[in-house]
Amino acid sequence: MQSEQYENIIATFYEEGTTSETMFVGLASEVGEVMSERVKETRRGVECSEEILDELSDVLFYVTSIAVSRGGSLEKLMNHNVNKLIEREAFGKVEKRKCKCIMCGVETDDTLCGLC
Repeated sequence: MQSEQYENIIATFYEEGTTSETMFVGLASEVGEVMSERVKETRRGVECSEEILDELSDVLFYVTSIAVSRGGSLEKLMNHNVNKLIEREAFGKVEKRKCKCIMCGVETDDTLCGLC
């Protein structure tokens, strides 16, 4: 799914009376639910990946909604974040790790190795 498609779909699910404040409270609440699942993992020693991914999808809803309400988009957020990471790497603040090719698993600098 493309980011603009996602933005259009989620916009149809806004409840009447949704305000900027309810968006921020909703975001905080969903982040709390992600952390609640993480606590369960830690206490029980079991992986709750599906539950965490479910809650992260709710976080994505609120992050995207807040961005759009402020004249941004999910695509703009992604691009901004990548540019920020590249800038941090250039100044030695972060080190880029090798990736694995999604097709064959070979270690590469990108998601595709170009060999397969």
